[in-house]
Amino acid sequence: MKSVLSVLLAIRLLSLTLAQEACIQEVNCLRPNCVCATTGNPIAPFPLEFAPQFIVLSVNDAVTVTNFRYYKELLSTFSNPNGCRMSLTAFLTHPNTDYTLANELWRLGSEIGVRSVTNSEVVYWKEANYTVWFNELSDAKKIIHKFARIPEEEIIGTRALHMEMGGDEMYRALNDAGYKYDSTWSAREYTNWYGDQPKGALYPYTLDFQSPQIPDDCSVGRCPERIYKGLFVTPVLDIKAISGHPCNMIDSCQSRYNETDCPEQKCEDRVFEFLKENFDYNYKGNKAPFGLHTLPSWFESDKNVQSSAHWNGYKRFLQYVQGLGNVWIVSHSKLLEYMKNPVPVGDVGNLKAFQCPAIDPDTNCPSPMRCEYDSFPGSGAITLTSCTRPCPATYPWVGNPYGN
Repeated sequence: MKSVLSVLLAIRLLSLTLAQEACIQEVNCLRPNCVCATTGNPIAPFPLEFAPQFIVLSVNDAVTVTNFRYYKELLSTFSNPNGCRMSLTAFLTHPNTDYTLANELWRLGSEIGVRSVTNSEVVYWKEANYTVWFNELSDAKKIIHKFARIPEEEIIGTRALHMEMGGDEMYRALNDAGYKYDSTWSAREYTNWYGDQPKGALYPYTLDFQSPQIPDDCSVGRCPERIYKGLFVTPVLDIKAISGHPCNMIDSCQSRYNETDCPEQKCEDRVFEFLKENFDYNYKGNKAPFGLHTLPSWFESDKNVQSSAHWNGYKRFLQYVQGLGNVWIVSHSKLLEYMKNPVPVGDVGNLKAFQCPAIDPDTNCPSPMRCEYDSFPGSGAITLTSCTRPCPATYPWVGNPYGN
């Protein structure tokens, strides 16, 4: 027993030593499997002016008929400098997701990620242990694979519900469930605008070494303290609201276009200005990826007023950055492929992840199936729209992802 304890103590001390060791790129951290956390120039020794500017675009929660029209318009309107369409990441919650539409997003070159199966309240996640996290993340991947016909090996990213970090219980679970990155960790201290002397915005990095965000940049939930070799963090860089306070999602910002008496065109102008101001902190700074993260409901209204100002201002901003010539609008997975092999902006289009087929692939979801259920755990009637036939016997859920 004594020898076992000695071994466990030695492992713990080794783990602490590795966590505290400084990460030096291409010395003790070798791409593509290891990327150091940095606010510096990713393409050195090339000058920073030759680095691409990425906009990483994501939407949260269920993909539905209502919000899919926004995504489809974005994908059919905006393209990257090499002529390939832009891409986005949809982090799914299970209830009400139309898996045929998730499949269509994937077919058109975007990425499907995971939030959760249960869509539970924040207290559920605050109290979640390793088993809860693993079951949620593992079963969510199985559900998407089964009913959206998306290969499991392409479902690689997570974003926790409510942006509630679950500490090492969460990170160990997502690592064990085969995920390659997490996009939950908000970065307030590591931005190009926060505080009297900003530390600079973080680029994505792997957890081969202890994160520099520990302990001062853990604003929501509990941050992991252990190392997870090869597992990426794509920091959610806080943006600046008109009040000056930080917020991690566009829809959570108290911004200057919320006024109910704001005329439509003036509100649209303010949306554009708000997004451009935050974009410029990175574009005119260290060119760290700029995140556009939101709930799709934000596209539809200004606070309590139904309007198109958010949507039109958002599209105007994308039109503006598309005209700059060195900006790429991409999903998280494409951004991480770049971080594994960063190159000057003129070479980005030659990377495999950024190329596209001459013709979109045929759908592997040719005959959608609507499945009606009188109830599912904790709620009433619900519909499952699936690429798979026949309908499962019960509504898929944690512990029964195939609805057997």
